Amino acid sequence: MMETASEPSRGKVPRTQTITLLLIVVLSLVASAWVMVTVSSTSRLPSSAFVELPTTPLSGTGERVVLVSVSAIAQQNMAVGVEGYVKTISGTPVAGAQIYATYYLQGSYRTQVATTDQNGHFELRFPMNWTGWLPIVFTYYGDAQHQGFKQRLNIAGTIPTVAPAPQ
Repeated sequence: MMETASEPSRGKVPRTQTITLLLIVVLSLVASAWVMVTVSSTSRLPSSAFVELPTTPLSGTGERVVLVSVSAIAQQNMAVGVEGYVKTISGTPVAGAQIYATYYLQGSYRTQVATTDQNGHFELRFPMNWTGWLPIVFTYYGDAQHQGFKQRLNIAGTIPTVAPAPQ
């Protein structure tokens, strides 16, 4: 029995299915990357809320300090900012430290600054909310008593809600 011209070749069907499958995988990866960090402008901070990073070098003298308990600030289960503490290695709060936070927003890097209180606590509210992981670079230039640092942290933007335990 001879094969007619109208019958599809057996070798072409798997190729078409493979190409279709690869196309679906690529589109899924692109969509997943797009969804990883969803940023929306929900409130506007004036441009004066953004600052330039100082050009002075980080201080290398004095006691070493660290960021402690850095986390997202939640509002209606969405992250709207970040807070944390600056403490010495021995656990003493660093009061009056200017903490710079740099992140990517609407096509460019933005920097905001906060000053720690007497407990070493700082808080920054962003002109957006986010889901996914937001990379933020924290910079403290230090002073005569404390060393400076530059640290990149990825802050989770989705605040999980905890369901009550069944009784």
